[in-house]
Amino acid sequence: MKKKLQETGITVPSGNRGELSGSGIVADFEWDGQSNLKITIKEKPFIVSCEIAAMKIKQFVRQCHGS
Repeated sequence: MKKKLQETGITVPSGNRGELSGSGIVADFEWDGQSNLKITIKEKPFIVSCEIAAMKIKQFVRQCHGS
């Protein structure tokens, strides 16, 4: 998933927690190394609603075979 994010221009730190950034979005992530991923959006463009941002994140996770 990190590789795919980086391919789309999102900056992803190494490790299981940190800050993602790109395309005007800044988010914290925390992964337990197994199956639980928590993403908290800290900043987003004004024109992007919270609902759309959440939907896009869920779609991306599903594309990477997550739920």
